[in-house]
Amino acid sequence: MTDQTIIKNVILDLGGVLIDIEPKNTYREFKRILRPETFVEIDWDNLPEVVEAMETGKWSKDEFKKTMLEACLPTITATQMVDAWCAMLMEFKAIRVRMVQELGNKYNVYLLSNTNVYHVDFFEKEFKNRFHFKLKKLFKKVYYSHEIGYRKPDIAAFEYVLNDAGLNAEETVMVDDRKDNCTAAEKAGMHSILVPTNTGLEKVIKQLL
Repeated sequence: MTDQTIIKNVILDLGGVLIDIEPKNTYREFKRILRPETFVEIDWDNLPEVVEAMETGKWSKDEFKKTMLEACLPTITATQMVDAWCAMLMEFKAIRVRMVQELGNKYNVYLLSNTNVYHVDFFEKEFKNRFHFKLKKLFKKVYYSHEIGYRKPDIAAFEYVLNDAGLNAEETVMVDDRKDNCTAAEKAGMHSILVPTNTGLEKVIKQLL
């Protein structure tokens, strides 16, 4: 971020910034429930088409459920499959809730996350059960990729938020844990702060406060 004095808006990523994620958990659970021949066919090092379809809203919950269950062992239920899909999501730390609230006293704070309807259902429920208020109340507005139809690092995702919220790109900073997302945000005219891997918002909060 070049000049903190001109920043009025902060856009936060979710996974890796506010919520810790562990993809290996989902990998482990899918290894247990998928048909062996299907599991070995998946290129786990790259983005599977099913993830992109879900995170851009191209697939409905029913389409996802039907496709994934066909790839699972015959004894696996829809609930078990969804639980495996959500296994990567860890807790939303209380310290990060307080940090977002502090940011809200200084900036207009937004959320922009690559996610899907099942993960949103899961982490919004977990958040409300733990903190007794809705996650969306932390932000001026929440933008989920599957709802807006674009996912980072597509520049269209950042432009959508800027246009919808009426933000000046030069007065806005994106806080994300992926370099490609930060680079794309800068191409959209925004500033960016890269959160180091496996650290979270607390690692960069001083740059903002």
